Amino acid sequence: MGTMRQLVFLLLLLSAAPAFAVEEIPATKAVKDALYQNLTSNLACRCGCGTTLKTCPHETCSFAIPARKEIRGFIDQGLGREEIKAKMVSLHGEAILAQPTFAGFNVLGWVTPFVGILIFGYLVALTVRRWTSQRVTATGKTETTQRSADPYLEKMREELKKFEE
Repeated sequence: MGTMRQLVFLLLLLSAAPAFAVEEIPATKAVKDALYQNLTSNLACRCGCGTTLKTCPHETCSFAIPARKEIRGFIDQGLGREEIKAKMVSLHGEAILAQPTFAGFNVLGWVTPFVGILIFGYLVALTVRRWTSQRVTATGKTETTQRSADPYLEKMREELKKFEE
Protein backbone atom coordinates (compact mmCIF):
# COMPACT_ATOMS: atom_id res chain seq x y z
CA MET A 1 0.00 0.00 0.00
CA GLY A 2 2.90 2.37 0.73
CA THR A 3 4.37 1.82 -2.75
CA MET A 4 0.98 2.54 -4.33
CA ARG A 5 0.84 5.94 -2.61
CA GLN A 6 4.36 6.70 -3.75
CA LEU A 7 3.45 5.76 -7.32
CA VAL A 8 0.35 8.00 -7.29
CA PHE A 9 2.39 10.86 -5.84
CA LEU A 10 5.05 10.41 -8.53
CA LEU A 11 2.41 10.43 -11.29
CA LEU A 12 0.85 13.61 -9.88
CA LEU A 13 4.26 15.24 -9.67
CA LEU A 14 5.12 14.30 -13.24
CA SER A 15 1.79 15.58 -14.54
CA ALA A 16 2.35 18.93 -12.86
CA ALA A 17 5.97 19.27 -14.05
CA PRO A 18 5.11 20.99 -17.37
CA ALA A 19 3.38 23.79 -15.42
CA PHE A 20 6.62 24.53 -13.60
CA ALA A 21 8.61 24.61 -16.83
CA VAL A 22 6.52 27.38 -18.47
CA GLU A 23 8.58 30.51 -18.97
CA GLU A 24 7.33 33.96 -18.08
CA ILE A 25 5.10 35.47 -20.75
CA PRO A 26 6.87 38.46 -22.30
CA ALA A 27 5.31 41.85 -21.62
CA THR A 28 3.60 43.65 -24.45
CA LYS A 29 4.72 47.07 -25.70
CA ALA A 30 1.75 48.73 -23.97
CA VAL A 31 2.69 47.16 -20.62
CA LYS A 32 6.32 48.24 -21.04
CA ASP A 33 5.26 51.78 -21.96
CA ALA A 34 2.96 51.98 -18.92
CA LEU A 35 5.79 50.80 -16.67
CA TYR A 36 8.14 53.38 -18.25
CA GLN A 37 5.61 56.19 -17.72
CA ASN A 38 5.07 55.14 -14.10
CA LEU A 39 8.77 54.99 -13.33
CA THR A 40 9.67 58.29 -14.99
CA SER A 41 6.79 59.95 -13.10
CA ASN A 42 8.04 58.66 -9.75
CA LEU A 43 11.77 59.30 -10.15
CA ALA A 44 13.26 62.77 -9.74
CA CYS A 45 15.51 64.49 -12.23
CA ARG A 46 18.83 65.36 -10.60
CA CYS A 47 19.81 68.22 -12.93
CA GLY A 48 18.45 70.79 -10.50
CA CYS A 49 15.14 71.53 -12.21
CA GLY A 50 13.12 70.03 -9.34
CA THR A 51 10.87 67.91 -11.58
CA THR A 52 10.52 64.24 -12.40
CA LEU A 53 12.30 62.42 -15.20
CA LYS A 54 9.07 62.52 -17.20
CA THR A 55 8.54 66.28 -16.91
CA CYS A 56 12.13 67.62 -17.03
CA PRO A 57 11.90 70.78 -19.17
CA HIS A 58 15.47 70.62 -20.51
CA GLU A 59 15.67 69.19 -24.01
CA THR A 60 19.35 68.27 -23.58
CA CYS A 61 19.30 67.37 -19.88
CA SER A 62 22.54 65.74 -18.83
CA PHE A 63 20.74 63.58 -16.27
CA ALA A 64 17.22 62.84 -17.51
CA ILE A 65 18.17 61.57 -20.98
CA PRO A 66 20.70 58.94 -19.76
CA ALA A 67 18.42 57.98 -16.84
CA ARG A 68 15.49 57.39 -19.21
CA LYS A 69 17.73 55.19 -21.37
CA GLU A 70 18.78 53.23 -18.27
CA ILE A 71 15.12 52.67 -17.37
CA ARG A 72 14.30 51.50 -20.92
CA GLY A 73 17.24 49.09 -20.74
CA PHE A 74 16.08 47.67 -17.41
CA ILE A 75 12.55 47.23 -18.76
CA ASP A 76 13.92 45.46 -21.84
CA GLN A 77 15.87 43.13 -19.52
CA GLY A 78 12.54 42.12 -17.98
CA LEU A 79 12.97 43.72 -14.57
CA GLY A 80 9.89 44.75 -12.60
CA ARG A 81 8.96 48.14 -11.18
CA GLU A 82 10.44 47.65 -7.71
CA GLU A 83 13.60 46.04 -9.08
CA ILE A 84 14.17 48.99 -11.42
CA LYS A 85 13.56 51.49 -8.62
CA ALA A 86 16.04 49.62 -6.42
CA LYS A 87 18.64 49.66 -9.22
CA MET A 88 18.14 53.37 -9.84
CA VAL A 89 18.49 54.09 -6.11
CA SER A 90 21.68 52.02 -5.94
CA LEU A 91 23.10 53.86 -8.98
CA HIS A 92 22.02 57.42 -8.16
CA GLY A 93 21.22 57.45 -4.44
CA GLU A 94 17.94 57.81 -2.59
CA ALA A 95 17.59 61.41 -3.79
CA ILE A 96 16.34 60.05 -7.14
CA LEU A 97 13.06 59.10 -5.51
CA ALA A 98 10.50 61.84 -6.18
CA GLN A 99 8.76 60.83 -2.97
CA PRO A 100 10.94 59.80 -0.01
CA THR A 101 10.35 56.44 1.63
CA PHE A 102 8.49 56.34 4.93
CA ALA A 103 11.34 54.76 6.88
CA GLY A 104 14.22 55.82 9.09
CA PHE A 105 15.10 59.51 9.21
CA ASN A 106 12.65 60.26 6.36
CA VAL A 107 9.76 59.81 8.82
CA LEU A 108 10.82 63.13 10.32
CA GLY A 109 10.42 64.77 6.92
CA TRP A 110 6.90 63.37 6.60
CA VAL A 111 5.75 64.25 10.13
CA THR A 112 7.43 67.63 10.82
CA PRO A 113 5.20 69.80 8.58
CA PHE A 114 2.02 68.48 10.18
CA VAL A 115 3.37 68.90 13.70
CA GLY A 116 4.49 72.43 12.83
CA ILE A 117 1.05 73.33 11.49
CA LEU A 118 -0.63 71.98 14.64
CA ILE A 119 1.72 73.91 16.95
CA PHE A 120 1.31 77.11 14.94
CA GLY A 121 -2.49 76.75 14.96
CA TYR A 122 -2.50 76.19 18.72
CA LEU A 123 -0.35 79.29 19.30
CA VAL A 124 -2.59 81.43 17.06
CA ALA A 125 -5.73 80.21 18.88
CA LEU A 126 -4.11 80.91 22.26
CA THR A 127 -3.09 84.42 21.18
CA VAL A 128 -6.54 85.24 19.79
CA ARG A 129 -8.18 83.98 22.98
CA ARG A 130 -5.95 86.24 25.10
CA TRP A 131 -6.61 89.26 22.89
CA THR A 132 -10.38 88.81 23.01
CA SER A 133 -10.50 88.39 26.79
CA GLN A 134 -8.58 91.61 27.62
CA ARG A 135 -9.95 95.15 27.71
CA VAL A 136 -8.14 98.41 28.31
CA THR A 137 -9.94 100.66 30.81
CA ALA A 138 -9.99 104.49 30.82
CA THR A 139 -7.05 104.54 33.25
CA GLY A 140 -4.89 102.55 30.84
CA LYS A 141 -4.96 99.32 32.85
CA THR A 142 -5.72 95.99 31.17
CA GLU A 143 -8.81 94.34 32.58
CA THR A 144 -9.71 90.76 31.82
CA THR A 145 -13.39 90.45 31.11
CA GLN A 146 -15.83 88.49 29.04
CA ARG A 147 -18.06 91.57 28.57
CA SER A 148 -18.17 93.67 25.46
CA ALA A 149 -16.93 97.28 25.32
CA ASP A 150 -20.21 98.29 23.62
CA PRO A 151 -22.30 100.43 26.07
CA TYR A 152 -25.57 99.56 24.33
CA LEU A 153 -24.89 95.85 24.75
CA GLU A 154 -24.17 96.37 28.44
CA LYS A 155 -27.40 98.37 28.86
CA MET A 156 -29.35 95.57 27.14
CA ARG A 157 -27.86 92.97 29.49
CA GLU A 158 -28.83 95.07 32.53
CA GLU A 159 -32.41 95.42 31.25
CA LEU A 160 -32.65 91.68 30.60
CA LYS A 161 -31.49 90.96 34.16
CA LYS A 162 -34.23 93.25 35.51
CA PHE A 163 -36.79 91.51 33.31
CA GLU A 164 -35.76 88.04 34.52
CA GLU A 165 -36.11 88.97 38.20
